[in-house]
Amino acid sequence: MTQSDRAGSRTLGRATWLRDLLALALILAATGAWAQEGTEEEKKVLEPGKWYPSLEGGIQLTQSSYSDNWSGGDKGSMVWAAIVQGQLENQLRPWVNSRSVLKLAFGQTHQQRANASGKRHWEQPDKSSDLIDFETIARFTLGGFVDPFLGFRLESQFLDATDPLGREIAFNPVKYKESAGVARQILRTENRDLLSRFGFTFRQSSRKYFIEATSDRKRSDTTNDGGLEWTTEYKDKKLTERISWSSKATLYKPVFYSGDDEFDKLSDAVLQGAGLDTDLGDFPKAIDASWENIFASQLTKILSVNLYLNLVYDKYDNSVVPLLDENGVLSNGTAVKAAVRKAGQYKQVLGLGVTYRFL
Repeated sequence: MTQSDRAGSRTLGRATWLRDLLALALILAATGAWAQEGTEEEKKVLEPGKWYPSLEGGIQLTQSSYSDNWSGGDKGSMVWAAIVQGQLENQLRPWVNSRSVLKLAFGQTHQQRANASGKRHWEQPDKSSDLIDFETIARFTLGGFVDPFLGFRLESQFLDATDPLGREIAFNPVKYKESAGVARQILRTENRDLLSRFGFTFRQSSRKYFIEATSDRKRSDTTNDGGLEWTTEYKDKKLTERISWSSKATLYKPVFYSGDDEFDKLSDAVLQGAGLDTDLGDFPKAIDASWENIFASQLTKILSVNLYLNLVYDKYDNSVVPLLDENGVLSNGTAVKAAVRKAGQYKQVLGLGVTYRFL
């Protein structure tokens, strides 16, 4: 397939997003009907000018250790994770609602190993959890079927540990989103909340990476893309008597990408030589999907059990742009390969820990 053929196939492929969006609209309509059916709870009405804050934090810890002469072959380990979640909402005026959500998480795994003489030692910790996620939405509650909204979101992590040589970069990568569209508060009671929104999103990604194996010199690249995004958030404080459920589903379809020209420069020979698919240029505009779920059970005032499950489909990490050197060779082939994720991903964390609700 030639470069012009690849560009043409991408143009034809862009029309398929109409079919995908129609399917999403049907899902949204079904979700709204399900949420409204059979509920007898009174609607929750926010008092204009009053702040409605919530903030909780906790730590989960699992630890085991064994002596040098332990005969079972077991290995000691220690896994810890700190989590902070907060929300701040205010009906600033009868016609404008502001809601901000913050999620922070960081955790490490420490593993005990035995050397050739059988003596046990603790290795350097590996990162097990890492998240920085802040989102704020201004929704104009004008009393219509849908409400116009403006949104901003920042996503990052405390420590990027993807370098194969073990070097680390703080707060990398960083992704920004600015959104505008329409939203509908499908359900709002004291215990349940269902909000769905659809609009256009601009996204900027900034990524740093090491350019040499023998030094800590870094390069920073910035990419931009934009497309249609649909997000639905659901919260149920009393899924059962003791369990609450929080869920967020997001689908994002890019329609333009600043790295298109760099992908068009890649010939089939270059891609095959790097062990990459010849249709790699189609990957950055594939639909991204994410479905995050948190189930929480408060056993006592401070002791809780939490199940976190996140399903993600992101065919290509758009923050990585292929770079050709002066000889026409792909200089960052390792990074491009790592950015390709054809299959879906999932993250599951089950933890027992101490959680304290500050607000």
